[in-house]
Parts: sequence; structure tokens; C-alpha cells
Amino acid sequence: MLALRPKTPLATLLGFFWIILTILLFLGLSVLVFATPRFPLAIGLLRTTGRSGLWITFLPTLVALAGVILWRRGRLGAWLLTAYSSFWCLGMLSGLPYVWNAKQSFCIRTFCITTPWLGRLTVLALAAPFLLAAIWAGRKVSQSGKPGQS
Repeated sequence: MLALRPKTPLATLLGFFWIILTILLFLGLSVLVFATPRFPLAIGLLRTTGRSGLWITFLPTLVALAGVILWRRGRLGAWLLTAYSSFWCLGMLSGLPYVWNAKQSFCIRTFCITTPWLGRLTVLALAAPFLLAAIWAGRKVSQSGKPGQS
């Protein structure tokens, strides 16, 4: 996994923090989807009901987990994290049409977003870290092919 050294760049620490945080979040969501037979999962264009939502939550999480484990092995780990982050960035951004011209409140169990600008800001705030993580891991993919880079 990530061996913390005094010279570990801040981008790597933040990238791994975000990836591990979202792995835990999506593992928890996967347990919820598995435990609730009629769970309505709706993330942008990714909309399912029931355990078919595990294809959207659990499978990408396994890809990210493999990427974290294989990070030090070269390009494969970085490529997997780039794919995971890109998938979720696009998944979150695909939610923009749903909130762009919202005429009513958008509610998720315990809270409601009552104005369209707040919904847009929420979607962008969720997509931005995934975009940054994809760029960070993508740079590792491109650098790992150069001599002298690990």
C-alpha cells in the first residue's frame, strides 16, 4: 500500500485520503444496497433498484481497492485508480441535468436541497475531488513509463 515517508508529496497524501474515504463510503453503500432488496440507487444517470446497484457501488470499489493495493507495483495500480476516479467523476457530473433546472426540492432521506444553485454546487463539489484524483493518478500512469520513476 502507501508507505508514508517524510518526502511523500502532499498530492499523494490527499489523493489516497480521498480514494480511501470513498472506498469506505461505497463499501457502506454496498452493504446498504445488499441489505435492502428494493434499494433505490440514483446517482446521475446511474439508476437502479435493488441488488443490481451492487454493479455500480461494489464493482468500482473493488477496482479502487485493487488500485490502492497495486499502487507501488507500477502502472496498473495508477491506471485502476484513474479508471475509478474518472468513472465517479462522470457519474457525479451526469447528475447536473437533474439539478440544473430543478423546479422542486431534491430530497435524500434526511435533508432536502431546495434551490437549484445549491444542487449544482453539491454535484460539482462531489465531482471535483474525483476529477483531481483522476488527474493525480493519471500523472502517475504517464510518469511510471519514464526511466528513473517509480
